[in-house]
Amino acid sequence: MLIAGCLMIGAAVLADEPPAPRPEVWMCHHELWDLAEPDAEWSFVREHLTGIKLYIGSVQKSPEDRLRKLARALREAEIKVAVECGGTLGFAPLDDTNGEKSAEIELAKLGKWTNAGGALHYLDLDGPVRRLLYPGRDRQGFTSVERCVRELMDYMKAVRAVYPDIEFFVLTNFPNWGYRGDVSYHARGPKRQDWGDYHEVITEIIRQCREAGVPLKGLTCDNPYEYAIGERRSATLEDPQKVDWLARIRALEEYIEGEGLEFNLICNSEVGGKESAQAFYARTLKYLDTYIEAGGTPKRYIIQSWYPHPREVLPETGEHTMTALLKAVIERVRQLK
Repeated sequence: MLIAGCLMIGAAVLADEPPAPRPEVWMCHHELWDLAEPDAEWSFVREHLTGIKLYIGSVQKSPEDRLRKLARALREAEIKVAVECGGTLGFAPLDDTNGEKSAEIELAKLGKWTNAGGALHYLDLDGPVRRLLYPGRDRQGFTSVERCVRELMDYMKAVRAVYPDIEFFVLTNFPNWGYRGDVSYHARGPKRQDWGDYHEVITEIIRQCREAGVPLKGLTCDNPYEYAIGERRSATLEDPQKVDWLARIRALEEYIEGEGLEFNLICNSEVGGKESAQAFYARTLKYLDTYIEAGGTPKRYIIQSWYPHPREVLPETGEHTMTALLKAVIERVRQLK
């Protein structure tokens, strides 16, 4: 009886535990400016969307009045804002000044947004280590991950000096890296890992952030659907479906979460983005379902397109617009227990 009683008490404790928080849903698209128009039809998405990510290039190219209107609309809707930028830049000086100079370049662009009244909660740093290892333009990059990350620390410190409350994610184009000794998607190069082993990179970033006292919020994984299921043709692998790429993304998520950081998954489709809005809509939702079924529990799903499709962002009641897709994603995420 005592054992049964203990089991009943344990069950009661488990029953009282709060459910796991549902993942946030974010949106990123080159043309979000119409969201600020008075007749913009996205009421459901506006109510339930957590955040919007802007491209730093789009901010730089946009007129101030357009930025001001969008900044006001997002502020009134209490929607958080991230900007995707480069972090340490391959075209900046490749010496001990790289981090500071890269920050100077990007702070000038970010200032255009904040001067227009825009909130700025996060930076999503797209491939800062890769940019210094392989800067392109026939330039010789740094020869170690540790050296690259030192410049990244200088960049982050310089940005925090201007925006003390800002938080950072590092964004990885995951298929182009090997992971924990395994091949990259295209399996090129002497180690068949293209840019290298990403476990080495993220481990070094986490280590240096902690030593330098620079807060790292987490990681954003860019891994389109076709790469996640091995459907896309590989440059060298005869049958990429023989590798469990989805399990690799899950392993990265578990590592990041195990380090007490947040994991974001960019949920999109390369095939759909190049083919049509309808295909992007259907395949992105399939990716979402596939990742959930695989046990994925990211902090954020970022529905993001840098492709030709979908062209239309509004209305949310339209067929296969960006906000129609966001509405469908939000409805599915709200059903999670």
